[in-house]
Amino acid sequence: MGGRLGGKTCLVTAAGQGIGRAIAEAFLAEGARVIATDLDAAKVADFPGEHRALSVLNTPAVDALAAEVGPIDVLANCAGYVHQGSILETSETDWDFSFDLNVKS
Repeated sequence: MGGRLGGKTCLVTAAGQGIGRAIAEAFLAEGARVIATDLDAAKVADFPGEHRALSVLNTPAVDALAAEVGPIDVLANCAGYVHQGSILETSETDWDFSFDLNVKS
């Protein structure tokens, strides 16, 4: 099976491993143009589609990427962060980072 995403452009964040990588590979197998991004460029360097480093917290970089690749049909924003310990043990810094990455990006 394949080709269901032919002609579509898909952007996948945190595509260096885990869920992000699996999604990027599945989209590619379905015929999509895939732009795989990760904070660590080395983690997406072997991806057979388009790939590049990207911090989703860097708004100017995200805007530049969007302008460069053109219209995006599918966004899989897999970037995320889970702090160590319970919510009661979370520092305000970790909470802010988690909120910025998981909600605002």
